[in-house]
Amino acid sequence: MSAPASARPPIHDTHPDFQPETAHLKGTVDAMLRQIDFWEDRDRQMGADLETSIILADEAGEHAAMLSPHVHHPYFGSLKVRVGGREQTLYIGKHGFRDVKGPHSVVGWDSEVGSLFYSDALGWTPRRGGQGVIKRRRQLDIAAKTLHRVTDLYDDEAGGDTGGREEVLLRRLEEGSTAGMRDVVETLQPEQNTAMRYPAGTPVIIQGAAGSGKTTIGFHRLAWMTNAERGPHQARAEACMVLMPNRVLATYAARILPELGIGAVNVTTPESWAIGLLGLEKLEVTDRTLTLLLTDHDNTRRALAWRRAKLLGDARMLDVIRTHLWNRFNASLRGQSLREEVALNRRDPQIFALSDTDLHAILRDVFAADPLSGYRAGFRRAVEDLAISHLNVPDDEEASVLRQLSAPITALLGRIFASTTPVTEARRLLGSPEALAASGLLTEREIALLATDPLSGIPTPRRAHADATELPLMLAVQAFTGGIGRQVGRVLEPFDHVVLDEAQDYSPLLYALLGRATRAGHLTALGDLNQGMHGYKGPSNWEAVQAVLPGAEVLTLGRTYRSTRQITELGARIAATYNRAAQVQGVDRDGAEVQRYTGPADAPNGELPLIAQAVKDAQAAGHVNIAIVTRRAVDADRLAEALRDFDTDAQPITTQEHRFRGGLVVLPVSLAKGLEFSAAIVSSANVQTYDESTEYERRLLYVSASRALHWLGLVSAGELHPLIA
Repeated sequence: MSAPASARPPIHDTHPDFQPETAHLKGTVDAMLRQIDFWEDRDRQMGADLETSIILADEAGEHAAMLSPHVHHPYFGSLKVRVGGREQTLYIGKHGFRDVKGPHSVVGWDSEVGSLFYSDALGWTPRRGGQGVIKRRRQLDIAAKTLHRVTDLYDDEAGGDTGGREEVLLRRLEEGSTAGMRDVVETLQPEQNTAMRYPAGTPVIIQGAAGSGKTTIGFHRLAWMTNAERGPHQARAEACMVLMPNRVLATYAARILPELGIGAVNVTTPESWAIGLLGLEKLEVTDRTLTLLLTDHDNTRRALAWRRAKLLGDARMLDVIRTHLWNRFNASLRGQSLREEVALNRRDPQIFALSDTDLHAILRDVFAADPLSGYRAGFRRAVEDLAISHLNVPDDEEASVLRQLSAPITALLGRIFASTTPVTEARRLLGSPEALAASGLLTEREIALLATDPLSGIPTPRRAHADATELPLMLAVQAFTGGIGRQVGRVLEPFDHVVLDEAQDYSPLLYALLGRATRAGHLTALGDLNQGMHGYKGPSNWEAVQAVLPGAEVLTLGRTYRSTRQITELGARIAATYNRAAQVQGVDRDGAEVQRYTGPADAPNGELPLIAQAVKDAQAAGHVNIAIVTRRAVDADRLAEALRDFDTDAQPITTQEHRFRGGLVVLPVSLAKGLEFSAAIVSSANVQTYDESTEYERRLLYVSASRALHWLGLVSAGELHPLIA
């Protein structure tokens, strides 16, 4: 077992290359400053004319602004390589820099050469030159233009692997948590690097346990995708999207994006993206299935709600909806026709006419083409193309003809498509057993299940609302009728790349829709089947996702880095009772024993004094960012208020509008998932709160107990849950 970082002697006291590396760092900083001064001197950015000079000066200013933040930390590692009998040292940083007048260039971490720093490979084939050989890998800890430590990770002359990579990793893992997701560019492990750089153009599903770094890898993969070396697969940051399960986590994670140079990426939730695309921003989104699962003790009703929600998100529903729309639009077309007189230059007025039969043929062709912009736009385009073709319209008169036909075509489209809105059409489908049966894909039993309402006892908002389980159906109607993708003005285009976090909680139907909305092969899903808190919406296995994303590859991260050995072992014990994924190995990082706080079940103040004591113990151990995790939001609200009587002031995070700013917080497990804290306290950690006989409840307990980096406390008035006792 590795010794704690604090117990190791400072490496820079004895490393023989500390002074030469210090000198090289100074030279690199000076070279960067000279380059920035050159770019910022507008008098030196001269072109052939004033306009060109202004453009050159603006571009130079942008280059200076991009490089300036990296002057204080130019690089974090180096590679000594031999290519064609010649040795050279390459320095690896977050931002590439070319020193045109000296030896102080920096290679970007996201380049193909930069990848060599993270891998275990010792050879590679450069684009030019002979076979390359890695002679040394070295980590360089730099802050504020100062070198603090030199650690060799691999040294050919010293016998190969030095154990330095694990040493650097442990040193980083022993740091406290922050109020935002951490950048791991400097400490990417070989398996993480392989997953992050999986060939572009292939859909990737990354399965990893709590703390395996999958979310961070997804963000880094997005940054890697924006590198020009990706060629035709290169993504534009502003054309990418990250979907996260709630806004608390989205805000927490998005803080890392500017550090990776992709601050323009849109980080949002599936619900926010969906209602934005539907143009229903004032629609309130509920999740009544989750409310029932967390509050109802009738397991029969819970099971029924679970099965119905799963069916709503089944990938077959895409073709159920397509068949329903085909029947609806064909019915709307009966008896319809188009006949319009069109004026053309130097010719007699022409008649453009389409019969009922013609319109049905157009609809059939549009359905077959399945355009990204949707059937309505596709139908309009098809009619316009027929008009231009049938009337032999010259190029210079096309705009005039289309203007003349605009109003009658719009009226025709209104008669066919106007009554088909995503909300009403999805609900019309669910309310019609005949429509559900039309595709032949659903059994009678499944149709009957969709007709039931196990959520009837769960209140609904007074204002217009939609349930989270209905949204994919509404999105499917939108995708077919109005199109799906990235909105650019009035035009829809595919996203360059989409990342899904907590991917085990997204329905196969939503995956199918995102596959339509994104460039082929440009989707990265990050999840853990063991943490499926919203499994009623998610796939039962990754094969269900691969079925709707052709060519998708599942990659498994075999290590978890978040927690100490003691916390990881506890989580593994819980997950072993329902494990849906490969076993995960923790980092051999020793820490404090898991603390258990119990008292009489009938104590006057219940577990309040126990929680207050746990908070004081965690703070005494030096932890600042501490979470008290409850099962429900209402428990968090109640607990935050009650703890004030015990001199414990915790910020409640009970809705998605709250933000995690660090310090002591109390929040439900549904909002804690994806976050990490230096210390975590699981309240009411007993069978009364987490039903031992229900897999869903054990999943909740696993998520609650896996939030801590260094210190974990388990609290119960009465006996602790047997899985953690």
